[in-house]
Amino acid sequence: MDVKTLQQKLKTGDIAPLYLILGEETALQETARSLFAHLLTADEKTMNYAHLDMTTATVGDLLGEATAMPFLGERRVVVATQPEFLTGNAGKDQLKEDIDGLTAYFAHPSESTTLVIAAPYPKLDERRKIVKQLRKNAVLIDAQQVPAGAVGAQVAEQIRTAGYQIEEDALNLFLRKSDASYSRMVTQLPKLYLGSLPDKVISLPLVRDLVPNTLTDNVFSVTDALAQQHVGEAVRVYQELLANQEEPLRLNALLVSQFRLLVQTKILSRKGLSQMAIAKELSVHPYRVKLALRSVHSLSLTTLIACFTELIHNEVLFKSQQPDPMLLFLRVVHHLSVPAGKSVG
Repeated sequence: MDVKTLQQKLKTGDIAPLYLILGEETALQETARSLFAHLLTADEKTMNYAHLDMTTATVGDLLGEATAMPFLGERRVVVATQPEFLTGNAGKDQLKEDIDGLTAYFAHPSESTTLVIAAPYPKLDERRKIVKQLRKNAVLIDAQQVPAGAVGAQVAEQIRTAGYQIEEDALNLFLRKSDASYSRMVTQLPKLYLGSLPDKVISLPLVRDLVPNTLTDNVFSVTDALAQQHVGEAVRVYQELLANQEEPLRLNALLVSQFRLLVQTKILSRKGLSQMAIAKELSVHPYRVKLALRSVHSLSLTTLIACFTELIHNEVLFKSQQPDPMLLFLRVVHHLSVPAGKSVG
């Protein structure tokens, strides 16, 4: 089930003894865990709530907490995070008898304990007996990463549910400045809510002022400036990134990713695919495709491929030598002013 359904069930008292929260979306993991913490009052938490970080705790510790009886209450809530012993990366050595004991517990969990296994991983090691038993008896909570194409709609719905509104342009900028990351966007919402008072409308200037740029967004600014033939602006931003001690190899890798998207978008648009069809084909957010289509409008496919090829060549140089990053960047820029068929010397 999803986190929203979990919230509804817990609110009505439909509480199972064993849960598995599986997935890498940090915001969903944190929201789900907080729902279980709220099953107990502040006084009950003192004696009947336990949180174990399994990178330091043992399976024996977890088994002991799960099998303990509630003290002056009807229920215990035990949350285990980072359960590496359920993955292919076993991590900390665990005693076989403790693993066997927890496997047996998963088969017959205590009704007086709500045990929550919070696994921030894309998958578990399904070959293991303990994982099979957990899968069989636990209620599965989906915390997998929200697909890029669905992030905007989910965040907008969350904003509406909270009693706020967000302008379309503001949402698009929010997506771009957050790399269309659901968890990253959720962490920015509280200050946007405060900034939008009293009318509760999140505007474009508000997003521009309150949401910090990611490195990817800064690199996009470089790419966008190049596409618009604003070479001076592109060079200025790139120089600032270097001055801020950003790793040249990483900057180059992000530029490779951006130009790959531009090349792919140009090719697919030539084939007659729509913005939504291109987004689906490339598994990226439609807004990124919209920006890419704008960028490639004035650039030939030959120029885009030349820039992309130069960036790939730069990657090899960064890994094998210690070249001047600005000089290599200017070689990429030079392709934008070289007529088709010419080469950079």
